[in-house]
Amino acid sequence: MENIPQLSWAVGNVIREARMVSGMTQGQLAGFSGLSESYISLVEHGRKKLTINGLVQISRVLQIAPAELMRRIDVAMESDPQPPQQKVGRPPKQAKQQKTDSDG
Repeated sequence: MENIPQLSWAVGNVIREARMVSGMTQGQLAGFSGLSESYISLVEHGRKKLTINGLVQISRVLQIAPAELMRRIDVAMESDPQPPQQKVGRPPKQAKQQKTDSDG
């Protein structure tokens, strides 16, 4: 079975957009859907694959038919097939500079 890398990104964008239009936070969507807030966050960032069960739970809370969410995901994949090339997360730690005799 072929893995479609842009699918998780499209799913996340569609879920995030629908949640924001409804005026909900990730925490509220998580609470009403019975899913964890971290799961919602990971799905929205394209780092976790959304299950069918999760899709249905989220669609009920957002009052959008699962088929309509899938249609929006399909449109998102066609309109911008590649996820943005931005890094998410904390930047790497910088190495501490060692003091030398000339520093004082």
